[in-house]
Amino acid sequence: MKEEIKDKLRQHAGKILLGGTGALLALSVVTLGASRLLSDGPASSDTQADAVVQKLEGNLGDAQAKLATQHTALLVQLPGMDIERVNRDRATGRSLLLSLTDSSASTRTVKEQQVLLDARYGFLDHKSRVLTEFVPEWMTATGATKGAGTTYTLADLDIGVSRVQGLNYSYTGVARLDPVRVGPDQNSAAKSEFTVFTYSTSQDGTVTSLDAYRASSKTRDALAAASEEQPSLKPTG
Repeated sequence: MKEEIKDKLRQHAGKILLGGTGALLALSVVTLGASRLLSDGPASSDTQADAVVQKLEGNLGDAQAKLATQHTALLVQLPGMDIERVNRDRATGRSLLLSLTDSSASTRTVKEQQVLLDARYGFLDHKSRVLTEFVPEWMTATGATKGAGTTYTLADLDIGVSRVQGLNYSYTGVARLDPVRVGPDQNSAAKSEFTVFTYSTSQDGTVTSLDAYRASSKTRDALAAASEEQPSLKPTG
């Protein structure tokens, strides 16, 4: 199965390279055509033609370098990468994130929430920073320590493979959660929250570690501004 996946990805990588090469060839044709067209005019047209050619050649060089970088990065990921497993692990990461952040709308105390998560996930224990740091901070910041706090919906989620070591895969995720219902003790002008989390899985998909961090107010505002300027990825999994 892994060999079939590798072959398919290599074919896909080849298509990307061929497609990019075709675009570059088309750009070369445009360059040649512009040069011939402008060269039929007077001396001023020759000067303009030289400028156009230089600009297009510069664009061509940039495009070639970018294509080579992307192609190399893609090929580096191919050896040993199980894409089907990655997709499953991403779905697992999404579930883990939702389990943690849903505590904002819980009526449980922080201690009760810690006990619940500790019992649900075998890879967490009383020393886990997810339980001792993230959960208390998240529930306090979102008003859950005073009863049901702000309810959030997952607006954007990006999970990528950060490391492959033997049969163990590690991931890093960034999530944007938008408020949909503000708790009674919270300001009605609640803002979006951003969470960064990392986790690892074994070959059978079992999660072996998890860390999560709530973005600070400064980081949150910067990420919110960036996401408005450039659309982020849609939720995965």
